Amino acid sequence: MKIDGKFITLGIGSLPHIDADKSVEEVFKGFDIPFWPQLPKRDFKENMYVQFSQGLPGLVVDEKKRTIHIDSSRDLSEEIAGIYEAHISGNLGQFGITKAYAEGFYAFIKAAEKHKPAYIKGHVTGPVSFGLGVTDEKGRSIIYNDGIKEAFVKLLEIKALWQIDKLKETAGNIIIFIDEPYLASFGSSFVNIKREDVISMLDSIIDGIHSKGAKAGIHCCGNTDWSVITGTKADIINFDAYLYADTIALYSKDIEGFLKRGGYLAWGIVPTSEAILEETGDSLFKKLSSHIDNLEKKNIDRNLIISNSLLTPSCGMGTLSEELTRDIVAKLSELAKLSKTLN
Repeated sequence: MKIDGKFITLGIGSLPHIDADKSVEEVFKGFDIPFWPQLPKRDFKENMYVQFSQGLPGLVVDEKKRTIHIDSSRDLSEEIAGIYEAHISGNLGQFGITKAYAEGFYAFIKAAEKHKPAYIKGHVTGPVSFGLGVTDEKGRSIIYNDGIKEAFVKLLEIKALWQIDKLKETAGNIIIFIDEPYLASFGSSFVNIKREDVISMLDSIIDGIHSKGAKAGIHCCGNTDWSVITGTKADIINFDAYLYADTIALYSKDIEGFLKRGGYLAWGIVPTSEAILEETGDSLFKKLSSHIDNLEKKNIDRNLIISNSLLTPSCGMGTLSEELTRDIVAKLSELAKLSKTLN
């Protein structure tokens, strides 16, 4: 599946709305590739970690404290086996995301049946971020629990596969982003995970996405070792180009190889903060043009960069106001129109 059109726009995932139907309406109005909205202000279950936790072995949900963890002191063998059985059989429904955890998903499906978009974007929290963000009863990140590590990675893959099946009922071309904010901490003294383990976990999910004929993107809204992401089988790299585009250029050989194999750069150059108030479509266009020039100076073919570029906000917008979100989306659209003149 090739994504037709340079500098087409898509979103990251979260929006600030409480009303799911309203959020979906804004998505279809504001983006070239629509996505189902995560609505963390509506319910804590739409937090990016909680939202994909249903079916996690040993899961304990404390709605009063608005937290989740796993109880690894229990015998989790049957629950773990159930994940693998569902994956092998293709009976994914029991591990799908219910409406209580993703009201925006169900509102989106209903609207997509009417709009019939050519492309649709979904998302799942990545294994590194999920594994570091969710803890056991002792407060230890579950990514360090070898007894459950493979199972939760497989569960996240199932969440992606289930989405693809549902989304394909309304559109033929599906993109799934794997959201990995914690990759910004990779290599620090606080995160003891091997490079090959990160790539293996991500590729496990990407392979599943590809098996359904969909494209896989990785979103990281901080600085990271970009060669780790180019070292995966991802089709799209989405990064905060407003703050970290210069760091991408430091990995020019890796980026060139990624683009030459058909990869896309999704430039998150529209800031999802009050910094947007100081920007215009034109000022953002000048920033983007400068960063593309910088990659060209690193001997990456300019036409390759331009033809394989998408545009996004720098991160999710779930914590912002609706007013600020509208401003971000409007300036993203302005930027896209200007960017199509690049050659």
